[in-house]
Amino acid sequence: MERGHLPIMPSEIVDYLCASPSALVVDGTSGGGGHTDLLAKALPDSRVLAVERDPTSSDELTAKFNGTNVLVFNSSYTEIPKIIEENDMPKAGAALFDLGLSSIQLDTPERGFSHRTTGPLDMRYNRNSGKPASQLLRSMTEKQIADAIYRYGEEGRSRAVARAIKQNRRLATTDDLADSVRSVVKGNPVKPLARVFQAIRILVNGELDHLEKLLSEMHLWTSSGCRVAILTFHSLEDRMIKLHFRDSEYFTQFDPPWMLPGAAEKRTNSRARSARLRLGIRV
Repeated sequence: MERGHLPIMPSEIVDYLCASPSALVVDGTSGGGGHTDLLAKALPDSRVLAVERDPTSSDELTAKFNGTNVLVFNSSYTEIPKIIEENDMPKAGAALFDLGLSSIQLDTPERGFSHRTTGPLDMRYNRNSGKPASQLLRSMTEKQIADAIYRYGEEGRSRAVARAIKQNRRLATTDDLADSVRSVVKGNPVKPLARVFQAIRILVNGELDHLEKLLSEMHLWTSSGCRVAILTFHSLEDRMIKLHFRDSEYFTQFDPPWMLPGAAEKRTNSRARSARLRLGIRV
């Protein structure tokens, strides 16, 4: 188990990805290493490439897997082709991507990911690059913010929320952003808050652009028959992966093409409630 984070659908993922031996297994979003550890132990004769965008998590992974069959790289999963080529690795026979926000990140107030905790409005996976959410929002127009909230959060009150955000002269903390949302939402604000925070996080980290690049280049570093498992948590990324596995000349959908966590897992792990596991195979 990861520190403060339960791996989602661990048995299903291990059973799917480890159905046949593979010289290289990729965990493109290693996080705290929960899935990575399971894959490494299930395939002791394979190399496991663990890629993690967050430098803090990457350092912890390096220490955790020192002396094992796991190789850790602090990078985005969009750099996997380069990592494999530069380190003379074989093409991967199995790959996993957990696209959700880590509970470790979510529960760390200074990262600024959650409306439930007070902290600086940052939201960057890698705080050594890019602009924090507070700076980015101050540099955007009201229309740009509204478009981002509507596109990435699918929030119908995007214009009103964007107007409130631009009128908030502080906009330095998670509370400032949450107050802007609450000021225009009548009734229970939990879902609108979740949608807006999701939208801003996706915007700050370029998540859909990264995912598009990953999908378009995945055939370059996977071998024939490579099994790919991707955990999704919202309809935007899930739709992208569904269409890729359905329409790509390099991949096809597994049967079944997707799986959901069981009722027992949803009861014990709240993060699993919105998860869907997409399954594909390199042809």
